[in-house]
Amino acid sequence: MRAGLRALGVWLGLAAFVVLTASEAAAEVPAQVEGVVRSVRVRGTRYIEEAAVLARIRLRRGDTLTPDKIRADIASVYDTGFFDDVAVKAREIEGGVEVIYEVVEKPAVVDVRIEGNKKIDTEDLTELLDVRSYGVLNEAKVQSTAQALRDKYVEKGFYLAEITPRIDKVGTDRVQVVFEVVENRKVLVQQIAFLGNDNVPDRKIKRYMQTKEGGFAPWLTNRGTFDRDTIDADQQVVQYVYLEEGYVDVRVEPPQVYLSPDKRWIYASFKIDEGPRYDLDEVTIRGDFAPELGLTEEVARQIVDGVPVVDIQENQWRVSNGKRPRKYPRLKRTARLEQGKAFKYSTMEAVRTNLQRMWQDQGYAFVNVIARPIPDPETRTVDIRFDVDKGEKVRIGRIRISGNDPTFDKVVRREILLSEGDVYRGSLVDASRFRLLRTGFFEDVSISTPRGEGDDVLDLNVKVTEQPTGSFSLGLGYSTVARLQVNASIQKANFLGLGYNINAQIQWSALQRNASVSFFDPFFLDSRWTFRIDGFWQEQRFQFDQYQRGASIGIGRYLDRQDSFTLSLDYTIEDVGLVSLEAYRTRLVGGELFRNGLTSSVGLTLTLDRRNNRQFPTAGYFLSANVSLSGGFRAGDRMVSLLGGDFNFVESRFNFRFYQPLIPNSDWLVLRFNTSLGAVFSTDGRVVPFIHRFRAGGINSVRGFQWFSLGPTLRAVRSDDPTAGDSALVIGGEQSWVNNIELESPIIKAAGISLVVFFDAGNAFGDPWGEGALNPLRLRTAAGAGVRWRSPIGPLRFELGFPLKPREDERRSVFDFSIGSFF
Repeated sequence: MRAGLRALGVWLGLAAFVVLTASEAAAEVPAQVEGVVRSVRVRGTRYIEEAAVLARIRLRRGDTLTPDKIRADIASVYDTGFFDDVAVKAREIEGGVEVIYEVVEKPAVVDVRIEGNKKIDTEDLTELLDVRSYGVLNEAKVQSTAQALRDKYVEKGFYLAEITPRIDKVGTDRVQVVFEVVENRKVLVQQIAFLGNDNVPDRKIKRYMQTKEGGFAPWLTNRGTFDRDTIDADQQVVQYVYLEEGYVDVRVEPPQVYLSPDKRWIYASFKIDEGPRYDLDEVTIRGDFAPELGLTEEVARQIVDGVPVVDIQENQWRVSNGKRPRKYPRLKRTARLEQGKAFKYSTMEAVRTNLQRMWQDQGYAFVNVIARPIPDPETRTVDIRFDVDKGEKVRIGRIRISGNDPTFDKVVRREILLSEGDVYRGSLVDASRFRLLRTGFFEDVSISTPRGEGDDVLDLNVKVTEQPTGSFSLGLGYSTVARLQVNASIQKANFLGLGYNINAQIQWSALQRNASVSFFDPFFLDSRWTFRIDGFWQEQRFQFDQYQRGASIGIGRYLDRQDSFTLSLDYTIEDVGLVSLEAYRTRLVGGELFRNGLTSSVGLTLTLDRRNNRQFPTAGYFLSANVSLSGGFRAGDRMVSLLGGDFNFVESRFNFRFYQPLIPNSDWLVLRFNTSLGAVFSTDGRVVPFIHRFRAGGINSVRGFQWFSLGPTLRAVRSDDPTAGDSALVIGGEQSWVNNIELESPIIKAAGISLVVFFDAGNAFGDPWGEGALNPLRLRTAAGAGVRWRSPIGPLRFELGFPLKPREDERRSVFDFSIGSFF
């Protein structure tokens, strides 16, 4: 009887919970509800897993059933946001009570869309969606997503943007969620004002701030975008500007920001208390020195005086052991900390960094150098004290390389200037990363130095990201000179992952036919020697039908630790000459000018390559000087033939290339300069033949002029007919000077398309008899512009040049197309 009454009480008590909701969870429950829970079940789920509901329910088997526990579980299930109704039922079973949670799910979301957005791409907004298709509708997540979309628009400067979520039914238990976007106009920074800046003008402060005023046509320049975090960070920027001007006591209050009544403009102001301007007085250096390693106060004083760390390292090394030091990457000479000059924060930091680098390069990787400015308001001077805590000396433990697939480890290791067991040197870590990037094999290189096996050991983890280094291309092109041309090439800059460079290409057109194959090993047999072998065949039909076919082989040796200074020796043998030559031309200049024959030459080349990337450089320089001897030379009345062949002459060439980004730490505007000089003179007293003379003009020389149209000319009749008129024949010179200046900027960076403007000046000099010297006043000039594309078949160039002061018989503009890089 008692058991029956107890069961009746359970059912009566739980009946009050059938319609309980989360808002009703505080309702009173009859005291008769009690019993031991033997089973907990969930009914009514369709899209939500039963286990997910049970995870929100705290009531477990063996618990005593109480009103508070039921109330808490109902609230917890409601908090998920997935249910419209939650009811609880219970029934008596053997040994206790079975509790059943009956749920009614919210409708399923079949589609989520964003409508009305124009200023921000849908892909960027989709990343913020917390509502997914084929899930259960959750109004809380809909609202949080709408707020995230609003925040995104505020970040982009659209403070007036409205995001309205809409839920549309598409069935009995299905809905679609639409976020309607009304962007409205962008709120821009109209004015930035400074209060109290009596000695530093507004323009100097604004130059360094990240927040910019909208100015003229802000929709074109994207200037004036307001961001709260950015303008808060600009408070520190303003303070640094004053520290750079010597105002050590400057105080800059947080910016005040105002929104115009029409919510179109932002006005910002900074209140500044400048304080007095300070000059530099004394500089002291204290802390841990290591005289046995050359780390003395006197050496540190040299850094304070602006001497680069490299010079100090080399001098100290020579003093200590008399040997040539390993090469370090050269640091730029820093501004000196001079007594009596205005205090500059950047100069203090540069000296601090160089002092730290000095200790790091002797193995103290964790050295801490603290710069302490100590102002004296009475004298308006500031002392600087550098405190050095050198820490423990460390060595390199294991060197681990990752990401190099398919590149062999040895190709990476030979570019690393540190070995396992070496003393840690920060400069060599930086130089190793530079060398790896310079190969052009890797898109990115990161080097980390985690702790190794021991407190005094650092491991070197080198992670590289491979990039494509080869290409196969087959295509058609059109040139105004060569007309239709067919190109096919195979190039691989890291062949077999061993660092070999191979290149095979064919170019076929009506005026030019080329074929070549080359192989280059920059570290021959894993040594510091280089090896190159080339084969080539070429025919040209510009003024004459001429040909060159031959091969060359060369070896070289790196002369410096950075592998940028190379001396190479090469031998070339080629058959050169002209075909289909009119009879009257063969008699010009005594029959000496147009000669065919075999050229056998040996050359010596000195190269200095300090470019940041050898395939597509944007910074650095390249210098090359070459001299070669063909055949032999005359000794008195007798001819000494050292190499054989039909021609005897000495040829020298000099080339210098310079690359400089005009925007720091960016390749958006790169200045390039190239100058090439050449000279050839006969060693047997005969005229230098036409095939070996210099001619300028064309897309790879002086743009804006026809190919090989610049150089000394010879008046000659056009046929054997004595009544025929004569014409000017470009025969080429014995000296040449060509200069090229370019500015290149990407216009579609992701596609490798860029715009270039250029100015060229060049010519060839000297008549057939060796008279006439190089004359800068006779350089021909041209200017123009073009488009370049790093296409899958190789670099493509489309350039239009305009000669400056063209002659009557010259074209006023020349458009040309070419495959391959210029310089």
